[in-house]
Amino acid sequence: MDARVRRFRKQAQLENQGRTGRRRRYSRGLRSEAVAYLREQMQRGLSAETVASELGVSGWSLSRWSRGAAVEKTLALRPVEVVGEGTDIPTSSVVTLVTPDGYRIEGINGLAVRSVLESLR
Repeated sequence: MDARVRRFRKQAQLENQGRTGRRRRYSRGLRSEAVAYLREQMQRGLSAETVASELGVSGWSLSRWSRGAAVEKTLALRPVEVVGEGTDIPTSSVVTLVTPDGYRIEGINGLAVRSVLESLR
């Protein structure tokens, strides 16, 4: 058994203190470790069910954690730089926001942009 799997199982046992089945809970850190291990093992050709079995968790839980990790990554806040003419955003013009990842939000009124930026500060 892989050392990471042994560590995961030991930590899961400590966190759950005897809880079994559906009553078991896993910390965010432990779930992140499981997802990272899952991704590595899938690149080596193992199935998610095999990895879940190694870790001692259900395939459904591991799959859900993996999807949740992807969503958390996309929802993370990042620094914003306002680029344009002048230092003030015109309130009557339409603005396009482009994220560093290439996502575009087009057709936003300048007032909406200002309120979004103020909320993020």
